[in-house]
Amino acid sequence: MIKWWLIVAKKEMTKMWIDDKFLPVTLVKLIPQEVVRYKTQEKDGYVAAVIGTEKKALKKDKGQKIGYSSMIELKIDEDFVKNHEAGKLLDFSLLEGVKEVDVIGYAIGKGYQGVMKRHHAEGWPKTHGSKFHRHIGSLGNRKPRRTLKGHPHAGHMGTQRVTLQKIQIVDTFSRDDEHLMVLRGSLPGAYNGHLQLIVK
Repeated sequence: MIKWWLIVAKKEMTKMWIDDKFLPVTLVKLIPQEVVRYKTQEKDGYVAAVIGTEKKALKKDKGQKIGYSSMIELKIDEDFVKNHEAGKLLDFSLLEGVKEVDVIGYAIGKGYQGVMKRHHAEGWPKTHGSKFHRHIGSLGNRKPRRTLKGHPHAGHMGTQRVTLQKIQIVDTFSRDDEHLMVLRGSLPGAYNGHLQLIVK
């Protein structure tokens, strides 16, 4: 069961001295977020928290209410429900005493790619009169006259869900009204992409 949950935005990478080693780190920024409401066992059949990020006021004259740039739902334990009522803002105070977190994000999109880049196909000979250099070769039998599922093909690459476990928290600090955190290593996603920090 998940105990704590935060949403951050990925910033730039750099290097820091950690235990006498010059290691890569990633800087992330806390996004304004709050508990919108809770799913209950009686009404919904399970217990979960609905988290809204970047709260914004919509046009009331058109009947619009408060909106959020994104909303995420996650099952959490009972302690989280007791300590954080609906409408409470979430910040890095949740991570006091925590040294490692799990990070969930989406890999950066790389567009439409061929089999050599997408699946690391070896390709055909580069010399001796070969006219096929970056092809994949045979894709199956004569029958059935179609390519079978599971064979590597060209297609869209990236944007898959990536989960990294036990990422070390190096430091947390505030600068110019921004709450920042330093995590060890590289993290998935593009610049300003949203990441989910989870403590189990």
